[in-house]
Amino acid sequence: MKARLLPAAWAGLLALAAACPAHAATYRVDDTGTFVSQPVTPMRWRQLAPGRSGDHMMEGRVSAALRLNLSAWVGRPARIYLSLAPTDGDQLVATWRTQGRLLPGTVRGGGRTLVFEGVVRESFLQESIVLDLMADGRKVERAQSLQFFFEIEVSS
Repeated sequence: MKARLLPAAWAGLLALAAACPAHAATYRVDDTGTFVSQPVTPMRWRQLAPGRSGDHMMEGRVSAALRLNLSAWVGRPARIYLSLAPTDGDQLVATWRTQGRLLPGTVRGGGRTLVFEGVVRESFLQESIVLDLMADGRKVERAQSLQFFFEIEVSS
């Protein structure tokens, strides 16, 4: 009876090991070719006169032409994440849509979200995205810098 359980147990462990990804290394992606449409993005109240029970959200929009240098990872399976640097109180939320080369998504200040998973096929990934920004106007005390960047995870 033990002889029958051992091969089954080994098969289960091997299947589990195959399902777990190998150790992944994370690198910041060179995006020096990226162009943001406007250096200052005005935020506007979503509702003209926010009140006690009203909507206190502010919103803005910025477009970006991305150019990500992926030449070091061509031919390798990878995951690419859009990261948003922390903002005061982490109240900023960015939601974006793309032309289809990257996944659409949402991220909070200080977080990151998957935008690509697969084999890197080209040295440069070019994409246009539109970022919709939202923040609670009661928590916005001053202008803040919108800093987003990309990270890539590749199996070692």
